[in-house]
Amino acid sequence: MGKNIFLLSVEIWYNFKAFGNAESGLRGAHKRGMETPSDVLKNVFGFDSFKRGQEEIIRHILDGRDVLGIMPTGGGKSLCYQIPALLRDDITVVLSPLISLMKDQVDALRQNGVNAASINSVMSWEEVQDVLRRVRTGSIRILYVSPERLEVDGFKDFLMSIDIGMVVVDEAHCVSQWGHDFRPAYLNIAPAVSKLRNRPIFAAFTATATPEVRDDIIDQLSLRSPFTKTTGFDRENLFFQVEHPIDKMRFLLDYIKKFPDVSGIVYCSTRKSVEVVRENLVSAGIKAVRYHAGLSDEERLKNQEDFIYDRAAVMVATNAFGMGIDKSNVRYVLHNNMPQNIDSYYQEAGRAGRDGLPADCILLFGQGDVSTARFLISKGEDELMKKTGYKKLNKMVDYCNTGGCLRSFILNYFGERDAARTCGACGNCASDSDLSDVTIEAMKILSCVFRMAERTGGKRFGVSMLADVLRGSKAEHVRTFGFDGISTWGIMKEYSTRTIREITNFLVAGNYLKADEGEFPTISFTGRSFPFLKGGEKLLMRRREESAGWKRWIKNRTGEYDNELFEALRALRRQIAAEEGVPPYVIFSDKTIAHMCRSLPSDEAEFINVPGVGETKLRKYGGAFLAALNDWSVKGRKTADS
Repeated sequence: MGKNIFLLSVEIWYNFKAFGNAESGLRGAHKRGMETPSDVLKNVFGFDSFKRGQEEIIRHILDGRDVLGIMPTGGGKSLCYQIPALLRDDITVVLSPLISLMKDQVDALRQNGVNAASINSVMSWEEVQDVLRRVRTGSIRILYVSPERLEVDGFKDFLMSIDIGMVVVDEAHCVSQWGHDFRPAYLNIAPAVSKLRNRPIFAAFTATATPEVRDDIIDQLSLRSPFTKTTGFDRENLFFQVEHPIDKMRFLLDYIKKFPDVSGIVYCSTRKSVEVVRENLVSAGIKAVRYHAGLSDEERLKNQEDFIYDRAAVMVATNAFGMGIDKSNVRYVLHNNMPQNIDSYYQEAGRAGRDGLPADCILLFGQGDVSTARFLISKGEDELMKKTGYKKLNKMVDYCNTGGCLRSFILNYFGERDAARTCGACGNCASDSDLSDVTIEAMKILSCVFRMAERTGGKRFGVSMLADVLRGSKAEHVRTFGFDGISTWGIMKEYSTRTIREITNFLVAGNYLKADEGEFPTISFTGRSFPFLKGGEKLLMRRREESAGWKRWIKNRTGEYDNELFEALRALRRQIAAEEGVPPYVIFSDKTIAHMCRSLPSDEAEFINVPGVGETKLRKYGGAFLAALNDWSVKGRKTADS
């Protein structure tokens, strides 16, 4: 009740005082002589050209049309609504799912001279009052809040009392029950917006959405004939790889030790595995922190900030971490366990390389991951959602076992059917390992599936039973069905259960066999099974090495510039960030620093032409970075002269 009284008093008082006491700030970019989106792009954000799809989306928003933007992480979704917001005279409200994401966005805008703010649950009432006051006066043009805030009566009253020109829904897939991060509070967005005194423009954005989820977003948010732009799901700077290591911990340690000074994320499926992995990394001298739902709020916040502010190199976490993280300089994402679906995997892997520089996304697959995922899905109460979950899990398992292009597999999943069959930049396309002819093994497995069904009148069985029969097991469950008497019993006794599983999964991924969608999937024939058994087709599979040594592709992460200069500028960035209390990547991204190292600007005119340097950052940081660059050039000349 007290909050409602406060909001009413704010409204009455500022109706009289707003125009006389407006704070200084960015009050519509045109007030500063910037008339076009291109002007704002260059002068505020420091970029000369738009990324794919940005200009179209911005134009439709400025024309007053609802939009739905489906753009990959790092594709520039934020600028699609921030630039129109700065060209308007009213308020833009951005609905964002997590406090950390709102903070990152606000910090980045403020670094570019934009007066943005957020309201969240950890703020005091006095801090909330101050933000509302500045929104009322017009000094705040972009306000970030969570969808849950729309359920607060006092805040709803406040929104109804101001002119809101645009409502932005970030991570819009959260509104869909068919999405991977469904959040019930998102269902309240459309009803709340419908009660505003004037319907604002609706702009919704997400990085990952199947066609089914896209349709659900439009329906659940009540978008009106939206301009829908899908710029593609491909992240060309990401290198995808699936490994099947016997010792996952050894793989993680070997990989992370190669890159001790860069930021990376290790995802685990359970709290226990987070603890084990983190403990091993710390014991090996790696600065690693942890994040999962079993920790206190205080520790989660501290660990998250240590990672964001580059005080800890590695974050070991469950999928509870990441959706709200805008950290641009994550150079790798390693999955210690397979996620339940490709939607989640691509969202989590996509947290690498947001700055556009090369980054690795490596999934460590183990057969136990499948059992864990099935168990987690089985705990759901909605039968339809469980069925959908099992179906998506099967596609995830197929991804882990395909011998084809991993990038194309992901793009095809999201509806890009014209994706190239090879990319040259994934573990399968770039692998230097030999392909093995598994035609005979595949025929044996298919024949055994047929004989087992024939013996039991069409009954289906899982991979475990199949492997036991092929290896000649005399276990009771094998003898009960008489499988020790069929012709395929024991015909692969020289193979390990693991190898039989890998080849069977490969056959499922290639649609030579089908795994059903239940909690305990069984194997059956497809339309490709009998034609293959008739002969004539050669089947090649990339066999996974089972030795401790592993081959992997290592990308040049720096490009054609001096790495020592790159690290020196990063150190300067850390120093400035610490003084200002913001994450280092908010000052300048790694990509912007890399451009500085390549172009070596010597004065302000050259410095402002570096992508990511706008007018505000030129004024604030140009002197320090130019001094460092000029010192470097002087040292280089002295070395050359000597």
